[in-house]
Amino acid sequence: MKRDKALMLEILIRIELSEKNHLYIDREMEPGMIDTLYFHVTLLGEAGYVTYNRVFADDELKVFQARLTNKGYDYLEDLVANQEMNSKLSEAKNLITKTTNWTMTNVISPLLLEYTKTLIFPSK
Repeated sequence: MKRDKALMLEILIRIELSEKNHLYIDREMEPGMIDTLYFHVTLLGEAGYVTYNRVFADDELKVFQARLTNKGYDYLEDLVANQEMNSKLSEAKNLITKTTNWTMTNVISPLLLEYTKTLIFPSK
């Protein structure tokens, strides 16, 4: 099975937003997804973002639950902070671009026009 980073992030966000701050998955609730979800929760556990418990019966995963660790909460907070920083950076870049366009249009263009006129119609 391949790692799906988007699914891993979704798992972290769902845990954070859940009322009890944990994810509970039962095979009866998610028969087609429990193994995929468990695989990704174990990867998140290896990274230190979650802790989890599981119950097996008849050599089959029946239930697992996961909760965020401090590292998991810090990771989500960092994502939000980076997203806000990127938004502010993008806003600043837009302002610079607008300023640059204004400068090119209102300052440089008239100067180029005057210079071109002097080349075409030199004064005596």
